[in-house]
Amino acid sequence: MSLRNLVMSVTIIFMAMFQLNTAYASTSFADVPSSNGAYNEINYLINAGVIKGYTENGKTLYKPNAHVTRGQAAKMVVIATNNKPLTVKKSSFSDVTLGTELSGYVESAVELGFFSEQSNGKFAPNTPLTREEMSKVLAIAFKLNTAQTEKLEIPFKDIKPSYGYYPYIAAIYFNGITVEADKYNPKNSVTRAQFASFIARASSDKYRLPLPVQGVNVPDISTAVASVKANVNNLNVRTSASSSNASNILAKVNTGASFAVFEIQKDGWLKVSHEGRYAYVYKDYVDFMDETGKQLNKVQKHVYASGNIKAYEKRDVGSNSVSSIAAKEKIAVYNTIGNWYVTLVNGLPAYVRVSQTEDTLQTEPVTPPVVEPEKPVVEEENNVPNPPAGNGGENEQPVTPPQELLTNTVGKATVDALQIRETASGSARSLGQIKRGTLVEVHSVSGSWAKITYNGINGYINKTYLQLLNQKGPAVKDRIIVLDPGHGGKDPGAVKKDAREKEIVLKVANLVKQKLEKDGAKVKMTRSGDTYPSLEDRVRYAKNENGDIFISLHANAAAKESANGTETFYSVTSNANEKEDLALATAINNEIVKNAKMYNRGVKRADYVVIKGNVMPAVLVELGFITNNEDREKLVSDEYVEIFAQSIYNGIVQYYTK
Repeated sequence: MSLRNLVMSVTIIFMAMFQLNTAYASTSFADVPSSNGAYNEINYLINAGVIKGYTENGKTLYKPNAHVTRGQAAKMVVIATNNKPLTVKKSSFSDVTLGTELSGYVESAVELGFFSEQSNGKFAPNTPLTREEMSKVLAIAFKLNTAQTEKLEIPFKDIKPSYGYYPYIAAIYFNGITVEADKYNPKNSVTRAQFASFIARASSDKYRLPLPVQGVNVPDISTAVASVKANVNNLNVRTSASSSNASNILAKVNTGASFAVFEIQKDGWLKVSHEGRYAYVYKDYVDFMDETGKQLNKVQKHVYASGNIKAYEKRDVGSNSVSSIAAKEKIAVYNTIGNWYVTLVNGLPAYVRVSQTEDTLQTEPVTPPVVEPEKPVVEEENNVPNPPAGNGGENEQPVTPPQELLTNTVGKATVDALQIRETASGSARSLGQIKRGTLVEVHSVSGSWAKITYNGINGYINKTYLQLLNQKGPAVKDRIIVLDPGHGGKDPGAVKKDAREKEIVLKVANLVKQKLEKDGAKVKMTRSGDTYPSLEDRVRYAKNENGDIFISLHANAAAKESANGTETFYSVTSNANEKEDLALATAINNEIVKNAKMYNRGVKRADYVVIKGNVMPAVLVELGFITNNEDREKLVSDEYVEIFAQSIYNGIVQYYTK
């Protein structure tokens, strides 16, 4: 053969091989148009060699609506996980013929633990695969961490935690393999198109569904409204608030078992947490505990309402009122926490303010005190109770505001009934008290105490309840401002494409720090690098640094890409400085919305740990949504990062100026 002919022969063979490969890569099925919901996933699996079709009447078909059988599923999952068929000398199943292609894949799938026999030595290769079987096959084959998700609450109402396949169904749900729905229908068959989608999602992140947020439906102990202990043995813990049958019994517990309570329902059922999920117990079989863990089963003393007052669901005048108490009505006190008495109303714990009660019933008519529930009573450092009347003037009327303030720094009281102490201690003798909005001269600040003068009285006030204002010079000079760039280290926060929340917020925080320090502020950062302080560590750090305000920075995320905009949060839980929280949150939020041209999602209340745990004015800022294309472009843009930082700086200055 001539060289020329040899070259031509090789070229023809090469071209033929190339055409064959190209044809394989572009194989399409006549019954799977591009409009089919599983079109991309099916073609992905074709190219991976996982699936083949049928040839009928000259057409290549996939039959997407046909049920996928156990035998077909075994073959697909073995190939998709890069495993090989297994050759055996004797078939393990009477209904699988030795030496066939099916035999090798079935034997391999069973050996790998993906499948097991169906019954009596049979594999049932032609039986349609059910959705519950599919969940187990995928969870095992693709090594999903079932332990991580088995106690998380899933949205499928037909799958109870006791259901045998619950761990596998939870795993594929929280890994973006199956969609959210009211029902899972575990016994339904899986179609070939559906199984192709499931295999593709399990094999490649490209096809994963938006991941559900793990823990959204998991009890957050910090949001509990009460605690209880079982007072009987064999108490039924149920998945729903009903005792009509035993199908909803989740567990049984004995005397002393404790629960966090999240909701007190009118019919007597309590929504509680049990082993990482919500559950229900009936109130007659538990005793309530106060916030210190003390069971409310013994009356310590009785007091009397000094006017028409209210009992609250929480130690927060903004919480629900559970009862109105008439003047002179007798109140049983089970415990005292700070400036609140713990009592029981209709068998449930409730809270009344100490300042609205009297230890003895007065026989002479008295003018009831004005109840101003929107104004929280200050709980001073260490919850030290006030000295009795007559010892230092604790019950004196607020004194007249001074006419002239001579110091450069003044302090504005952020709460009512704020005590002026003789020394820098919450247990020191009180020299009087001032109302919210009252201004005092500030001579110096040491730790958490400010040395002040008010109407000729020299004393000390806990600076947590003073907004320190400069009469001249930069508004933030000498203020201790704690910045908290969220997440960090092992926790990246929200991630989309190349955008990572932990990196974005640290960059913004560093710029804010530079701007504040230029004005003489003392800026403290909960993290300055790629580290991960716990949420509790961040709160502790802010307190240890005697911060004046606390600002936590975050970027938002949502399953829907359309979600966008800026929102800023302050705590729901009773906080003496909640009005300051609101003022700071509003100033920062408005500046970001205006300057960065962000959609305004508003200022909201939520009990995030880092703001709930702080008594100083504290807010959490969600700059924008990393999952929204327009927001993300701003979050990763140097130009807009500067705008975000400048806006936060502006908001802080505005807070210290008004």
